[in-house]
Amino acid sequence: MKLKTPRMTFRPFEPEDWRDLRAIQGDARAIDTLSVDGDPFPEEVSRTAAEMWAAHWKVHGFGFWHISDDATGAFCAYAGMRLVLLDGAPIVELAYAVVPDFWRQGRGHEFARPCVDDVFERMALTEAWCFTLTRNTASQKVMQGAGFQYSHDGERVGLPHVFCKMTRAQWESGTG
Repeated sequence: MKLKTPRMTFRPFEPEDWRDLRAIQGDARAIDTLSVDGDPFPEEVSRTAAEMWAAHWKVHGFGFWHISDDATGAFCAYAGMRLVLLDGAPIVELAYAVVPDFWRQGRGHEFARPCVDDVFERMALTEAWCFTLTRNTASQKVMQGAGFQYSHDGERVGLPHVFCKMTRAQWESGTG
């Protein structure tokens, strides 16, 4: 299974992709909004993440995509939908991160909606969520551009976050 945009190719994450994931999780610039303490993750965390993301695909039929830049073939981002707990209830979340060398090129705007569309089209999803730190305005713009609507401010992992949601009705009508 693959997805494609004008500049990028998506394929499901595989365990051996942990090395590519280091371009995000091992980079202090990228991890600033992904880590509770702002410190880069050790290699073992990237290995475990890649294994868990690959397993999520096998169990649920959707998950994080390994996204490559078509011009260079380089890993440029991960993005996709996954099951997580929000206030103790299971939800489907859009999550993503871009390799710093590819920042400020509109990658998030280009990959977010295809990830959402794929899961709404193939699954009986009733709603999707997306959240980010309140200080991460770039991510908030990606969320809004993908059609997510503001829901509320709150805390996640002890940090202030903005929470946005898209219902199936919003997605079907094109308002989400």
